Parts: sequence; C-alpha cells; structure tokens
Amino acid sequence: MEEQDYKTPKALMAAVVGMGLLIIAGVVILVGVVIHRMNSPKHPAIGTTIPLTDARTAHLALGPEEHLLSMARVRDDLLALHIAGKGQERIMLWNVVTGQIQPGLEAKAP
Repeated sequence: MEEQDYKTPKALMAAVVGMGLLIIAGVVILVGVVIHRMNSPKHPAIGTTIPLTDARTAHLALGPEEHLLSMARVRDDLLALHIAGKGQERIMLWNVVTGQIQPGLEAKAP
C-alpha cells in the first residue's frame, strides 16, 4: 500500500491563524476596557440626592377605601404616587424636598 501525503490547505491554515489573532486581540481589548473602567472616576448614583430622613413630612389625605398602588420617581426631588379606590384612580406629585403634595391626574373607571 502506498502512503498518502496529506497537506493542509493554505486557506485553512490562514483561517486558523487569523482566528487566533482575533482571539488575542479581543482578550487584549477586553482587559484594556476593564482597566479603563476601574480607573475612571466614580459617578454618584442619581437617587442619592433624595433626603430619606428629613424633618419635613407630607400629609396625604386618603379616603377610607383608597390605597397607594405604586410610587415612581419623576425627578430627583419629585415622586409620582398612584392612588386607587372607589372606582377611580389618581396620580399625585410629591415634592420630597419641600414635602408638598401637588395635584396630578384623575381618572374614573369605565
């Protein structure tokens, strides 16, 4: 029997070498991004400017069958309160800094 000479095609070798170089470049870029992010200055979170403990309190008069469904932050110092009860819903705006409740939207259930 004759021994067969098998040679790897040059295109296949070029593809393997090219993919190896891409893997090395990707790892170098990933390490560079991680190092860059570790050395960048820290930015404070947006929510840290809201005073959580303050002498000001908000008094929200809810009816006997009304209840607070949810709260959402509109701005750093403004919260939206979703209130429901008695077949109607309303949204009130609470200014956290001043403690004032402002009227918002009101909707009745169909």
